[in-house]
Amino acid sequence: MSSELTSIEARAAGWIAERDRAGSAWPAERQAALEAWLNAATAHRVAWLRLDQAWRRADRLRALQAAPSPVSSRPSPRPWWQQQRRAIGGALAGLGLLALVLAVQVVAPLRGNDAQSYATARGQREAVALADGSRLTLNTATKLRTAVTAKQREVWLEQGEAFFDIAHDASRPFVVHAGRQTVTVLGTKFSLLREGERLRVAVLEGRVQVQAEQSRPAVLVRDDTAVAEASNVLVSRQTSQQVNAALSWLQGKLVFDQVSLAEAASQFNRYNRKQLVITDAAAARIGIGGVFDANNAEAFARLLHAGFGLQVQVSEEEIRVSSASAS
Repeated sequence: MSSELTSIEARAAGWIAERDRAGSAWPAERQAALEAWLNAATAHRVAWLRLDQAWRRADRLRALQAAPSPVSSRPSPRPWWQQQRRAIGGALAGLGLLALVLAVQVVAPLRGNDAQSYATARGQREAVALADGSRLTLNTATKLRTAVTAKQREVWLEQGEAFFDIAHDASRPFVVHAGRQTVTVLGTKFSLLREGERLRVAVLEGRVQVQAEQSRPAVLVRDDTAVAEASNVLVSRQTSQQVNAALSWLQGKLVFDQVSLAEAASQFNRYNRKQLVITDAAAARIGIGGVFDANNAEAFARLLHAGFGLQVQVSEEEIRVSSASAS
C-alpha cells in the first residue's frame, strides 16, 4: 500500500474511533470537520465508507449474540466479531488495514517427493509445503505441478498466480517453468502471474533469473518486476510499497492506486463468480484508490454507488455499473 493510502486509511480509522468514543455527545463542530475531510477527496470517502461498514457490522453482530451459554470450566474462544473489532482497533493504533480480515489458508498435506498437482478455484487461496522446506501460496484459479527430489526442484505453473518462498539450497536450484519462460532461483521470495504466454514477475527478496524462450536471461533483485514474453523480458524498478501492494492478494486484498474502474473491475472478476460489468466509457475511466476485499465485489459496488453516485444493478450472474447519465 502506498504511504498516501496508508495515511488516508489511518485518518479514516481515527475519525471512526473519535466518533465511537464520543457516542451521543459527538459535537456538531467535529461532525462538520469530518464532512469537510470526506468532501476533500474521493479517496477519503471511500476509505471512510469501507471502514465504517466494517465497524457497524461488528456492532450488529454483537447485538445478535445468543443468550449466555452455560458456564464452562474452559474459557470460550473470543467471538470472531470481537476479533474483527479488535483488528479495527489495531488499525486505529496505526496497524495496517490488512489485519481486518484474514482469510483462512489451507495447508496441503506433505505427500513425499513424488510429483504433485495443486489447483485452486476462483476466489480460493491455498498454501503448499514442499519437502525441501519451500512454501508456495496459490492465488485464485491457479494450477501448478511440483517435482521435488534429492536431485531436482521444479514447478510447472500452468495457469494463474503463485507466491514462492524458496528454501536456500545451492546444490539444487529451484526452477519454475511457465509456458515459454523459465525462472531459476537458489533461495528467495517472489511471485509469478501467468497470463497465457505472458509472465509477470515480482521479487520480494533475493535474486531471480528470468529466461524467455528467444531472449537473453535477465536477473531481477529485490523490488524489481518484469514482464516476460517469448522474445523479450522487460524489467522495471519499483518501490517496496508498490511490490507489497502487488502482493496484497496474499491477505485477500486488492490495493488500487488510482487505477481506472475498468482495471479494478477486471481484477475483481478474477476472484468472484458474479462478474462486474462497467457499461459505459465515462464510468470505466473513473480513478479508483483504496484497499478492498478481493472476494466481495458486491461491497465494492455499493461503495461505487455511495462514493461516486454510480448506478448499480445486481443480478444472479453479474453486477452492472453505469454512470447516472447513462441509465
